[in-house]
Amino acid sequence: RSLLTMLGIIIGVSAVIGTVAVGEGARTLVLQELEKVGGRTLFVVMRHEWIKKGDRWMRNPSKEYLTSEDAYAILAEATAVKEISPEIIWDVDVSVEREGQKYLMQATGPSFTESQNWFIDFGRFMSNQDMNTWEKVVVIGAKVWEEMFNRMNPLGRELKIGRDRFTVIGVMEEKGTAFGDLDRDREVIVPLTTAQKRFLGNDRVSMFWGKAKSFEQADLAVLETKTILMRRHNEEEFFEIQSVKGALEQINKVILIIKAMLGGTAAIALIVGGVGIMNIMLVSVTERTREIGLRKAVGAKSRDILSQFLVESVILCIVGGAIGILVGTGLGLGLAKIISKIIKEANWPATVSIQSIILAVSASASIGIFFGLYPARKAAKLQPTEALRYE
Repeated sequence: RSLLTMLGIIIGVSAVIGTVAVGEGARTLVLQELEKVGGRTLFVVMRHEWIKKGDRWMRNPSKEYLTSEDAYAILAEATAVKEISPEIIWDVDVSVEREGQKYLMQATGPSFTESQNWFIDFGRFMSNQDMNTWEKVVVIGAKVWEEMFNRMNPLGRELKIGRDRFTVIGVMEEKGTAFGDLDRDREVIVPLTTAQKRFLGNDRVSMFWGKAKSFEQADLAVLETKTILMRRHNEEEFFEIQSVKGALEQINKVILIIKAMLGGTAAIALIVGGVGIMNIMLVSVTERTREIGLRKAVGAKSRDILSQFLVESVILCIVGGAIGILVGTGLGLGLAKIISKIIKEANWPATVSIQSIILAVSASASIGIFFGLYPARKAAKLQPTEALRYE
């Protein structure tokens, strides 16, 4: 009977723990993925290639473009910006002798590693000297190294990128896949100035990767960057800025809404469990009427009877809550594994926080007190003479 009484509490608490574990796991997963592309202080500046006019999209007619000089101006003038890395990105054919594949090429500068939290495994990254002299050097990702050189020493060897030959000077550390489809290890990285001179013939760039000095200064870094670009180009609509902080705020809102909806369902289960506790305690009071009368006859006071039944109610709820925590933890881990299988390469974690455990135990104890109070008071008010005559 006690187990059936606790069932509602077990279901409610396990639902709270399980849903919070999955929700916190989502937050952890997002932060892990963001670290792969630069971390929480990252922001990106891009040119609007398409703009919306009325109900249709059209190619941006603006003649303004992001340039390398814009990046240098932002780094010099913006007080909240720590790093800025201008980049050009496109797919290229890469080959060694006769073996060739298509990879993503990034043309960038020496600050790339800091802005992306992505560092050299061995060899070296490009230098300011490489930039100044338009050197045909390349740094390759871990999979490029494996596929092009079979993990043999690639330093000093040549890669043919497009029609030009570039000398390999370094290999990036293994980074993995970011947000499911961006495989950082299948990239080749060349000096920005070299790409501008040999491939483009101008100083335009695709985007800037920027980093604020701290997470708290991320909004200021975005504002300063926007102000500088507007002043330099006298136009606002040709570019857009997206920050990780802004994305995190939106993600947190979505996670909060989901947790609130699931938490509401769990709260209903807890209330139903509380009503079950109250009903069983009322039955218990009725069954133990003579016991209550006997205790009062030998000197027990009303507060003693009240305390006895309240303690019993709270113990039932806390034990139910403890079982619910164990079941909820297993539920969270199970859901995380199911989601990881559905969303390939997500590796969804289940995070059971101390706060959620404290919340579950507190809710269980509160329900025990609230729903156990009425039966306890009813027991405490019984008169000894009437209780002893009860059959």
